[in-house]
Amino acid sequence: MSCSEFQRKHTWEKNRLSKLFSCAIDAILTNSLYSANEYVMVFHPLQFFLDAFKCRRPSDTPKLYINRRAAMEHRCEPGNDPDFKNSIFSQIYEGLKPRDRNSKCLDYRWSSRFDQWWECKFMSEGVIDQGGGFRDSLSDLSEELCPVTSDAALPLPFFIRSPNQVGDDSNIHRDVYILNHQCRDFTKYEWIGQLMGACLRGKENLVLSFPPLIWKMICGERVTWTRDYHTVDAAEVKLIDQLETMDKETFSGAGRIWSTTMTDGTPVELKVDGEGNPLPLDYDDRQEYCNKVRQIRMSEFDQQISAIRKGLLKTVPQAVFDLLTWQELEHRISGNPDITIEALKRSVHYDDIEEDCSTVKYMWQALEKFSTEDRSRFLRFVTGRKRLPAPIYVSSGKTDAIDCLPESSTCANMLYIPTYTSAKIAEQKLRYAVYNCTDIDLDLQDWGDSSDTE
Repeated sequence: MSCSEFQRKHTWEKNRLSKLFSCAIDAILTNSLYSANEYVMVFHPLQFFLDAFKCRRPSDTPKLYINRRAAMEHRCEPGNDPDFKNSIFSQIYEGLKPRDRNSKCLDYRWSSRFDQWWECKFMSEGVIDQGGGFRDSLSDLSEELCPVTSDAALPLPFFIRSPNQVGDDSNIHRDVYILNHQCRDFTKYEWIGQLMGACLRGKENLVLSFPPLIWKMICGERVTWTRDYHTVDAAEVKLIDQLETMDKETFSGAGRIWSTTMTDGTPVELKVDGEGNPLPLDYDDRQEYCNKVRQIRMSEFDQQISAIRKGLLKTVPQAVFDLLTWQELEHRISGNPDITIEALKRSVHYDDIEEDCSTVKYMWQALEKFSTEDRSRFLRFVTGRKRLPAPIYVSSGKTDAIDCLPESSTCANMLYIPTYTSAKIAEQKLRYAVYNCTDIDLDLQDWGDSSDTE
């Protein structure tokens, strides 16, 4: 099925469901004999469909042994491990494979109350994983798929940086990733889709920095060149649109040929001569050329999108997609990228410490100076998650701990904050901790003042 056919079918199904639920609501308003379950189906149809499509949690939680030191070495030098066997992604993917013929693959259609899909044992790190290690592994996985650092080498082949991220003439959507059209490992794309579906069903996040175009294509919404593709390659949209309306004199000086490039820079010849060289582009053919470029670019990663959707639909029924916008899909899978102080305060609970004490006030003054990326790292330090929603519990540190590094327990989403004598010191200690204390250590290593514990 082509993208246009799929979009027409999707629009028809969405309109049909809208009429169906409108009729159901009208019926309920005129008939008070409906059961509570029928009310839930109409007013909470999303949860109704998810519950109708769920399975039992696994009888045994898979146990994974993960070497994060080897994964970090791979991330620094991906060329030394071209098959990315040492990556967190591969270690989890291989670790979850059935061990024998009687074993089954994980289903991922479990209830949202099942909040730990596997148990992690981080090699050379001290941890008894009661949820924190698992969430940390999802954060590590997200970081490998879509690295936050713009100049870091890509440790995995599934996503690539969008032209907007590397272009100098765009200040929109500069941090987004797109699907790699040259990667044909559709089985792993499908698994990524299953993880996305599990996050949609549950409370965890797989942070994927996709532009609106990709989320819309996954959701099945209609996409357009001018409105949506500029979130991937604003320079190309501007160039093609200008070429279409360019006067003949200006066009003659451009020296265009029947050739274009894909988002990764791969050249594509659209019309060639007998020797395989692209033909010169005539002024009267510019409309046809522009249409071909748009068509190629807009369908560049259709196969990868289809594989991700295949994985998603193994975990989430089609009816759920019919009820979600692309923004809702993004937030349910990847969380809210905007981490405001107000949102953080709504997520915080205080345990054995007063909200109006000086240390807590200094903590909030420090977090106000944090960037969104800093706050994301703060979230991960405390909860193992990179985005909201995530509960945070703040408690006092050791009685003799003054102006030292904070401690955290990601399994309990707990921040143990010592006594601080100023907002400046609180900011320095918090900032150091969230950027440097990411290993989960008990007594296997001596980090001195650093004490990020599980």
